[in-house]
Formats: sequence, structure tokens, C-alpha cells
Amino acid sequence: MTQKATPQTVLAPFDDVRLESRGRRYELTRSGDRFEVNLVDPDWESAQIGDGRESSAIDREAERHRVTRPVVMTTGSHHVQGYWIPGDRGNLLRQIPWYFHIAEQRWMPREDAFLEPPRSPRHFITWNDNCLTCHSTGGRPGMSETTLEVQTEAAELGISCEACHGAGRKHVARHAAASRVGGSAVTKAVSDSADPTIVNPARLDHRGASRVCGQCHSTFLSPNQQDYLANGYRYRPGDDLSTAFQTVVADSPLHTRMEQLGKPVYWTDGACWVGGREYLGHVDSKCHTVGKMSCLSCHSMHDAPADDQLIRGMRGDQACLQCHTRFTGSRLTQHTHHAAGSTGSRCYNCHMPHTSYALLGAIRSHRVDSPKVVSIRGGGRPNACNLCHLDRSARWASERMVEWYGHKPAELVEEEQTVASWVLLVLQGDPVQRAVAIWHAGWMPARTASGTDWLVPHLAEQLDDVYSVNRWLAWQALKSDPAHVQLAFDFVGPRPGREAVWLRLRKEWASGSEGLDPDLARRTVLVPGEGLDRKRTEKLLLERDYREVSVPE
Repeated sequence: MTQKATPQTVLAPFDDVRLESRGRRYELTRSGDRFEVNLVDPDWESAQIGDGRESSAIDREAERHRVTRPVVMTTGSHHVQGYWIPGDRGNLLRQIPWYFHIAEQRWMPREDAFLEPPRSPRHFITWNDNCLTCHSTGGRPGMSETTLEVQTEAAELGISCEACHGAGRKHVARHAAASRVGGSAVTKAVSDSADPTIVNPARLDHRGASRVCGQCHSTFLSPNQQDYLANGYRYRPGDDLSTAFQTVVADSPLHTRMEQLGKPVYWTDGACWVGGREYLGHVDSKCHTVGKMSCLSCHSMHDAPADDQLIRGMRGDQACLQCHTRFTGSRLTQHTHHAAGSTGSRCYNCHMPHTSYALLGAIRSHRVDSPKVVSIRGGGRPNACNLCHLDRSARWASERMVEWYGHKPAELVEEEQTVASWVLLVLQGDPVQRAVAIWHAGWMPARTASGTDWLVPHLAEQLDDVYSVNRWLAWQALKSDPAHVQLAFDFVGPRPGREAVWLRLRKEWASGSEGLDPDLARRTVLVPGEGLDRKRTEKLLLERDYREVSVPE
């Protein structure tokens, strides 16, 4: 939610708060209803970087360019909240490079709140040409690449009625006229009929209804950047998205370019790995291409909780059984090969596993498909079976797919035959594979299916991942264990302090692990009474995917 900054909307503490990150100091203050930040002028620093100046030269001069700016707007109210200050041109807004994590009640640097390479440059996010599109209604950047003018407009902050229903002027006039002419009876008759003056997504076909959501929940570029900067995207509810967007689809030249820039959107099997881009997976599902599933089959903007906006009853199997009616009772368990009522029999867990990343966690893929075991080499998507059965190998999962569903045996490398798939993901995976795997170590269905004691030494190692987000995820996963629920850890603090935490965890685990099952120890590359099998671990790390990846949330 995007809102003006007020004492009611600002969730973070601003009373004499001092923050430091990457050689920059930020001083936050509050005076009555006014919130301010003192920082190195982001307009000046952005210009210096744009001019190609060396970072060391900028650093030497930076403190002479400190400014104090008011916080005028906030974005986010569920997970993290960001804050916006005026820029130096027109009504340009720049984001303070810090976010406030609502559940943890702590500030975190912007560069460390996103899954980005550790040496990523400092970001200077602007609202007007970026976030405006999906965090306001009727946004018009009003920007010019030639004059550098900024006169941004928005009908409303946040997503309101016209974002999904289109322009409402004629609709309001129609109902106002009906009320004047005939009173409540005429007004009701008009309300109950299809209204040609407004778009109702529920009355569109499943493709049109989904496109309304896809105007934000996809990855796209403008076919005409100058027109976009001046007027914003020209899509209106009911239109085809192609009238305004170049949607980035798998195997397209656009996506190839994003891969070259280190910002891919898709797994190697074509499933989208970026959360918030659910439309890209949804429209690639047979439930949509062959069936008539739309976003509104499970979600509602009006009749559901704001968090996830799932219609009542759609958190369980009913979301799927409303169409797949034959999978009830014994037929469901015959299909799933798991006990009725267990998490292994939940449709979502197999057909919509948590293989997208966003907001410091894994979220469900919205490409509804069947589990398939593939090698993780080269960025393969983790399979649903091994995201629950963390302690089992990919071969183990493949054998069950062969036995239960007639799949062909997966083509796997040697270690995937014997080593737990989760262990290979955290030791050999790319940054996104590691993030998805680490998150699942804190997911209760996986912890129940796999056991938990053996996870501790591996998660302790991940507290030293070079990606800040993966350190955060490992910390959160460790805190899901009652023994570590109060674990203190600064995921962006100095390395010696972080090291002290993981060394203590490893020592504690070693002292109580003598009874670890030998077969489990072999599969998970552990030595009871010690910790990770260092010789095997070092060999596995030789095959780690070290490519740098930035997830474009």
C-alpha cells in the first residue's frame, strides 16, 4: 500500500535513529507529524556515478554534500516498508536506501533486502519512472529524457477501483442519474445489470480477467520508452496487454538479454522464479490455456483478506477440487500416495511448490504443473518432492515418480544419486536455488517430513553465504527451531560477529549428535560428533554455481 507519510502510516521508528551501511550514514528524526532523514544528497551522488567518477573519489567528497529531506510517502504495509523523499527536479521522489522489516521490527539496508550480488552498486531508486506503475492508479510519469522535467501525476496512491475497473466517470454519472430519476428501485435495477460504462473483471472471460492482474503481476518493458515516460502505460482494463507492454516470456530475446545482465526471470524449465510476477506462470498453466482458470478463480480484491487475497476456502484443496472434482476421498490418496489430510496430500504442495522468490522468502509458483525431477545443474528448478523431503536424494524422488506416475527416470549426475537434494542445493546451487532451499528448512511441512536436527550444521554454514538474503533466510530457518527461537544474529553485521554465532551453533550440534542415524549422516554429508564432512563438502563445493544473479522483484 502506498500512502502519504503520517504518524499513522509510518511504521518504523524515526526518533533519533542512526543507520550506517556501505560507508554512508543516515540520521532519522521526527518532530511531531514530520519525519526527516539527513543523508548524503542522493541526487548529487547519482549524478556523480552517472558521470563515471570513481567511487573512491565520490566517497572522499560525500560528507560535504549532506542534506536533510522530509519523508513524504511510504510504500508497503504487510512485509517491509520503504520511505520516499523529494528529489531535485519537479516532484521527483527518491527512496531512502533502507527498508523497515515489520515482523522483525528492524531496519535493513536496501541492497541487503533484495537477492543481489554482494558487490552490487548503491541504488538510487526513483518512484516516478518505476514504482509508480504498479503502486498507484492512473500513474503518469510526466518525465522527459531531453528536458529532464518531472511532473508526475497519479489519480490515486495505491491500487484503487479504477486500476481494475477502468475509468469511472461515466459509471458514476449513470448511477447518479438513475438515483435522481427513479430512486432506490431504479438504482438497484441499474446495479444488477451489466454496466457498459465500466469494466467488471468478473464478467470478462478468463483470459481478459487475468490480464487485469497481469498489468502489474508480470515482467514487461515498454515498446516506446519516451511515450511511457511522458504518459505512462496505456493499458486499460479490458484491453489486451500487448497494446501497452512487451511481456518478457521465456526463451524470448528480451529474456535472453535479461539473462546476460544477470537478471533472469525464469528457471530452465520455463517456470517464473520471481515472486510478484504470478501472471507469467499462470498463463503458462494448462488450467488456463486448456481450462478456464483465471486469477479470480482463487483470489478476490473485495471478499478476501488483504494478505494474499485468497477467497475463503481457497487455502486448501478446494481451490483445485472446484474443477478437478474426481479427486476426492480415496481417489485423492490413490493419486497422492500420501495419507489423507497430510501436507503430502495437499494439491498446492505438489502442483504449486514454493519455487518463486520474493520479499525475503519463497512463495508458490503460479505455473500449475506436475512435479518433475531434473538435475539442479545449470539452474534446474528444485522439484516439489525434495522441497518437502529435504533429507532424500533426487534419485529417491525420481524412483517414486517412475513407480507412481510412469515418469521416465531422471538424468542425474553421480552425487544426485546418493546425496540429499537439499544439501546439494545449498552447497552447489546458484543464489536463487540456495535461497529457495534455505527457506524450506524453516517450512513446517518440510521439517515434519525430514526431521530437523541434521539441518542445524548446514544452516549454520549458510549464515556465511556471500548473499545477504541467504544469511537472513538461514537465520529465520534456524529460529523456526524451538531451541533457537531467540537466536540473535546480525545478518549484515561485521563478519567476526557473524562467525561467532555459526561457530557456536556448530559446536553445540556436534556435542549432541553422536546418535545421528548413519544412513542419514551419509545422505546429508555429516559426521556425527563433528559436523559437516569437510572432505566431501569441499569436493561438492567445486561444482558450485558461482554465477551472479539479481532477482528483479
